[in-house]
Order: sequence, then C-alpha cells, then structure tokens
Amino acid sequence: MDRVVYFSGCFANYYDPDVGAALLSVMRDHGIDVILSKQLCCGMPMMANMNRRGAERNFRKIVGNLYAEAKGELDIVTTCPSCNMMLKKEGKGFFPSPEADYVSTHVFDSIDYLWRMLLQGRLKTDFGTIDLRILYHNPCHLSVQGVERTPGLLALIPGIKIVGINRDCCGMGGSFGMKKANYEVSQRIGKKVWRMVEELKPDFVVTECGGCGLQIGSGTGVKVVHPIVLVSRASGAARMKAA
Repeated sequence: MDRVVYFSGCFANYYDPDVGAALLSVMRDHGIDVILSKQLCCGMPMMANMNRRGAERNFRKIVGNLYAEAKGELDIVTTCPSCNMMLKKEGKGFFPSPEADYVSTHVFDSIDYLWRMLLQGRLKTDFGTIDLRILYHNPCHLSVQGVERTPGLLALIPGIKIVGINRDCCGMGGSFGMKKANYEVSQRIGKKVWRMVEELKPDFVVTECGGCGLQIGSGTGVKVVHPIVLVSRASGAARMKAA
C-alpha cells in the first residue's frame, strides 16, 4: 500500500476537521495509507507577527517530525496553503537544515497531489454527479507558488459548473485582517471578491484557505468549502451509485 504523511495544520485540526476527514477519505479510496503527523503551528503566523524565535522553534520541530515520519522516502500532503508555503519555501530560507530541504521537495498541496496522481494515471475519475455552481478563489499562498489545479480537477466532476475564478487577494492576509487596526483596509480589499460573488451568485465558493473562507463567507453569506470536501463527496456519490 502507498503511504503519505498528512500535515493538517491548525485550521483543519481545530476549526474545520471535515477537511482532514475528506483528505483521509480520498486517499484511502485510492489505497493510500495516511500517517497523521504530530501537529504544531507551522510558524507562519509567528513570522508574520515578528516572533522569529517562536517560528524557528516550531518549524525546526515540525520538519524534524515530518522527516522522521516520512522516513526519508514518503511524500507529505497539506490542506492549508499557508502551511504549505512555510514548509515548501519560507521556512527553509530562514531556518535551513537537511530535514527542511527534504520536506521542501516532498510537500504538496492536497489538490496538487491529486493532480499529479491524475497525470500518472492513478486518480479514480469515476465521480458521482454533484449539481453545483461554484466560484473558485485561488489563495495568495498557492498563487505565488504557481499552483492552480483546483478548477481543472473539479471540472472532472459531473454536474459542477465553475462560474468564475478569483485570483485577487481576499483582504484577510493571514492574521492581518483579523486585527482591529487593519479592519477597514481588509474590508476594502475584500469588496472586490465579494462583488464577484454577488454578481455570479454561486451555490458555493471553493478555496483551499481557511482564512480566505472566513473573509469571503462573512462578506457574502455564501457557504465556502475546501475543494477536497467536494472531491470526497463526489467519490462517495460514485460509491453509492456502484452499490
């Protein structure tokens, strides 16, 4: 059986465990065993708030854990773009180590990982039908890495219609938009994507970033979901149909 290590990050671990459950379901549908990594904040919020010492402590512990759990041979999957950015790029630049180098070259966003499986002919695409009109928001921490696999992957699910794609910042900016002092600026930035949602009237907004989801959901009232949840639902619909 194939195996991967899953680093869930704070959002899936504490705020939206359905994301983690969906990832486990999809991986196991493909015969991939999932090792749940020891959890600790990746350090990105600490870096953004000038707590370099705390960020270094967490980052070094995490990459040490991930390297040991991967045994120097397994891939690592994330469902949070900010964690992915920290593990792939930002952390090793500030806190270099052989473990950080390994993690950097073996960590993948969950949808990006599924896309790689598709190109390898390993992804099951006999999805069940989900009738939804969705708008996709590409988070900044995926966009700057040149990663935008979600529209292509979700287009494989029968019934899903992608009515729009937003590539602009939602205004949350990690912990920036959660601070009272930045509220007005955050709201002004967010209005562009809010207007897009209001004009296109999707059933759901889809994004990998939990922070973006909070910002878009609060400004529009539209439900926001992680794409792995829709992939899991479509896979489940396929299983029900087969049964």
